[in-house]
Amino acid sequence: MPDKAKHAKLAQKALDAYLQEHDEIRRWCYLRTHERIGESDLIDLVTDLLLLAEMNGYDPCEVTRKAEKHLEAEAVRRC
Repeated sequence: MPDKAKHAKLAQKALDAYLQEHDEIRRWCYLRTHERIGESDLIDLVTDLLLLAEMNGYDPCEVTRKAEKHLEAEAVRRC
């Protein structure tokens, strides 16, 4: 990952779009302040991405394992 901040900014845009699309559904479930990203927001987005992977023929558990290895490799590279 060449620039962690650029990737985080892109991820923030994806999360914002996701939350905006789900705002009416989620409003009654969660008290959410717009200044703070909730852990449940991140989990919901990742879960939906894994469901998308599954619908496209990928094993969600394998995608998760690969993502974890990728994240670990990025952490080592930054040290």
